[in-house]
Amino acid sequence: MKFLRRILICMSIIILLCVILFAVLFFMDFKPPKQQIIAQNDCKILTEDTFDILTWNIGYAGLDASMDFFYEGGSQSRQSREKTCENLQKICAVIKDNDTVDFVLLQEVDIDSKRSYNINEFREIKTAVLSFDSYFSINYKTFFVPVPIKNPTGKILSSLVFCTEHKVCKLESFAYPNTMKLPSRTFLYDRCFTVARYNLKNSKQLLIVNTHNSAFDSGEQRSEEIRFLKKIITAEYDMGNYIIVGGDWNQIPPSCIDDAKATQYFVATPIPSDLFSDEWQWFVGDIPTNRYLDKPYTAEHSLTTTVDFFLASPNVECINIKVIDLQFANSDHNPVKAQFRLKL
Repeated sequence: MKFLRRILICMSIIILLCVILFAVLFFMDFKPPKQQIIAQNDCKILTEDTFDILTWNIGYAGLDASMDFFYEGGSQSRQSREKTCENLQKICAVIKDNDTVDFVLLQEVDIDSKRSYNINEFREIKTAVLSFDSYFSINYKTFFVPVPIKNPTGKILSSLVFCTEHKVCKLESFAYPNTMKLPSRTFLYDRCFTVARYNLKNSKQLLIVNTHNSAFDSGEQRSEEIRFLKKIITAEYDMGNYIIVGGDWNQIPPSCIDDAKATQYFVATPIPSDLFSDEWQWFVGDIPTNRYLDKPYTAEHSLTTTVDFFLASPNVECINIKVIDLQFANSDHNPVKAQFRLKL
């Protein structure tokens, strides 16, 4: 009887501690401001009409080709510190090799996270492209993620990053609506997108949008997010502005419906073809941009898909677009590079 009582007491203590932990995480859960100015400058009018853009989810330099990930059916929670530093170094080298572009849009850049050994990745990237102005917008902030149980992910502070050689007039972040249910919404990304504004010679504005949409939902959250984004950017287009959106959408563009693959952990849902009018255009590279993390990458056996691409308003044309084929060596995403021309 005493033994049973001790077991019950121990179980009660464990349950109580779990409840306390969840309550603390819930009340301290970071919620990005609905709209926030990140930077505002006096800026010159852009006289050019053609721009190069690079977008890349760097996977916090921890999801190289040798990794699988517990949240997608693998077993690992993070890479070694040595390998994380090596990945970051090579990621910075790729960005530096492409520093002739006008804009760099990055996702999953850690600033102070256990999963990336508290390395300030933003600082390292900023150092790699000293000629650029670089900004970050926090979209994942939690002091403790309790999974996996044997080796908890712990503290995460991560961001979207925008780098440019053109001084931005205004850079803002917009929080996506969050319809995720508890407890998932307490531990997952607080999704947002950033909007960089530039004045043009025709008195209109160019908007460069960096987005990172939800991944581990049934599709409802992603649907809410893209409809919210549509509302913002179509209103800007109706005012005569020029819009280019790039990033990790965690969805399949309408033109790549055959790439819509699913596992029990991640479903690459397609964006409805009728969501935007036909005048809005989706621009996709020539090879897959993302690999699934259920096992280490091999070209023969790994599932791949396309979730990194661009959307442009009708007054913008894409001259060319290319996926930089890195074979997912240092991230679970390949970078995408595109050139756009404004129809001024």
